[in-house]
Amino acid sequence: MRESKSYILQNSELSVTVTPEEGGRVASLVSRHSGLEFLTQSQTNREFAPLDLNAPFQNGPCAGIEECLPTIGPCGTQTDGGAAPDHGDFWRLAWDVEGTPDSEHLCIHATGVSRPLRFWKEFSIEGNVLHVKYRVENLHSSPTSFLYACHPLFAVREGDHVVLPEEVQQLKLSYSRRNRLGAPGAKLQWPRPSGDSGIDLRFAGSSSDGIAEMLYTDRLLRGRCGLYRASAGQGIIVSFDTAQLPYLGLWLCYGGWPDPGVEPLQYAVALEPTLAPCGTLLEAQRANLAYVLGPGESLEWSITFQITVPGIKPWDFSLWDC
Repeated sequence: MRESKSYILQNSELSVTVTPEEGGRVASLVSRHSGLEFLTQSQTNREFAPLDLNAPFQNGPCAGIEECLPTIGPCGTQTDGGAAPDHGDFWRLAWDVEGTPDSEHLCIHATGVSRPLRFWKEFSIEGNVLHVKYRVENLHSSPTSFLYACHPLFAVREGDHVVLPEEVQQLKLSYSRRNRLGAPGAKLQWPRPSGDSGIDLRFAGSSSDGIAEMLYTDRLLRGRCGLYRASAGQGIIVSFDTAQLPYLGLWLCYGGWPDPGVEPLQYAVALEPTLAPCGTLLEAQRANLAYVLGPGESLEWSITFQITVPGIKPWDFSLWDC
């Protein structure tokens, strides 16, 4: 097995590490002002190798910024187009590098295995911002549907502050370990879902809380959200065009995943711009929210990750000029 090669994009503000052969993921996003790492790091010591379609997501690095396409959760054969694996095809594949990368630009691509989809990612950095442009193309002679969600696993500490768009008043619950917040499908108020229970979803819990929850917004007008690292006085803002990605998924995991007894337990927050508020492609198809590409058609979108200057407070995120 050959050693996985990393590419580093770097300027005076940022240092970004991309590992094409490890699912094309962004493995590191560091502020060069503070040295703060914003992404979770892989807790496994094994070498990464492309994984087959039966491999669950927990068998991979489970770290950094990865992509879920054509599904998030696994789908069976009743799905239009056939079965789709856990967290999709692309986190488990080695991606190819296009052209000649430089210190501020990298383009990679891969071709799916459960669907005839080719997926491109183009990374560039400018000041304190990582820009990612995406394109997916249907290589088949018939229409193909898919679900997409970005999957950035942000490192957290207890008390860190989750910032959602100001318009968000409630969220749809997709999953809550041991039904802490209720059953799937429940509508919860943001940020305090249970009145006087004392739960405030804005603030990260500790790694020993055993919490794992997945929630979705309604269709958004403005695609801006963030995570404020309270212990460091610094934050990250995720921006996306809601005409392209209308919804946002919120994954809160404070030692509650994978299942008890399976190590390592995850400690992360994920802010997930997505095409639909659905956990699987099958669910999206049944809700008529899956995106359908005709033969040879393609779809493009973009997401930016902006590191704030030290000292910006979470309530200042509404300014979005950090």
